Amino acid sequence: MKKLISILTCAVFLCCTLIPAVFAAATARETGLRFNSDGRFKIVQFSDIQDGTYLRAATKSFLKKTVESEKPDLVVLTGDNIAGYWAKSPAKSTHAIKQFMNIFESLGVPVAIVFGNHDDQDSGFSKEEQMEVYNSFSVSVSLDEGDALSGCGTYNVPILSSDGSKVAFNVWMFDSGTYDEGDGYDYGYDHVHADQVEWYKNKSDELKEANGGEPVYSIAFQHIIVGEIWDALKEVGEGTEGAVEHDGKYYVLPDDAQGVLHETPCPGGRNDGQFASFLEQGDVLATVSGHDHVNTFVIPYRGVDIINTPTCGFRSYGEVETRGARVFVIDEADTSVYETYLVSADEVLGGSADTAVLYKLQLFFKRVSDFFKDLRNRIEAFFGA
Repeated sequence: MKKLISILTCAVFLCCTLIPAVFAAATARETGLRFNSDGRFKIVQFSDIQDGTYLRAATKSFLKKTVESEKPDLVVLTGDNIAGYWAKSPAKSTHAIKQFMNIFESLGVPVAIVFGNHDDQDSGFSKEEQMEVYNSFSVSVSLDEGDALSGCGTYNVPILSSDGSKVAFNVWMFDSGTYDEGDGYDYGYDHVHADQVEWYKNKSDELKEANGGEPVYSIAFQHIIVGEIWDALKEVGEGTEGAVEHDGKYYVLPDDAQGVLHETPCPGGRNDGQFASFLEQGDVLATVSGHDHVNTFVIPYRGVDIINTPTCGFRSYGEVETRGARVFVIDEADTSVYETYLVSADEVLGGSADTAVLYKLQLFFKRVSDFFKDLRNRIEAFFGA
């Protein structure tokens, strides 16, 4: 009898342990996201974490403190979440992903991800395999759409109204690819392909039909910036202070833009009409990217804002003050507009010694690395001659 009671007790305990986990998974993936009772929904975007197998202390602290202070309803990771060329193996790539996903899991914030051009680079670990790791966390709302579309991770995240009666807002997630070598040419960085654009238009129409014929306003996230950035920027003369060069022409931010342009944007080499489809459908308020680590701007262009968010990681290039995250706030009372602002890593970390020391160490090791590369090249050139 005692043995039977012991078995039953263990069974009850096991059920009590498993049930919360099941409900946690259902909360993120199945129950769906919705506006809060105050009618607001907040998104925090982190881009280009791109640390090694182990998160650097400053990166980890910034991710955690930003989520704790901003209290977002959704975290969006816009690619180069890991650096495959540093991870170099499935095991290390998995560990790298878990380093930051464990933070979000512990804080109970839903997470949607897209991939960049470095996530699976030289790692031997495909995007599809990485997506399985993300989706092993109960907070993940990400989706691998299978062979239906180019790439991996093109999907949407509907945001329900506060009463749960309808889809009140929408988040588009696009896989903008890695590198584009097709038709015998090297086009450089990749882009959102025609089949993904067609999928977007069909899904957009579905949402519109379910919304009584009115567009469901949305924000689109991806890693690589849209090609229309060159039309949105202001062309200036050579020698203009702060201008970046592209194909022999020089550009600065237009007068109505906010932010800074520190490096030449790097869109894909081809364009399958993604931005044009946004204009046609009339539901996308902003297209948001990372990729260009030290660019931070919002450019109004033909009714759709083109936004770049800087890196939040402390291993990749860029000054301390350029690192950060972007926040979006949407009000259910008027979803045709949104508020956005940048959260500076330097401010969140309080200009701490951590941040400064880590950055100085980073510069030191880069200089040492550059010195030995230069020395090697000189030796090879000497003996080669």
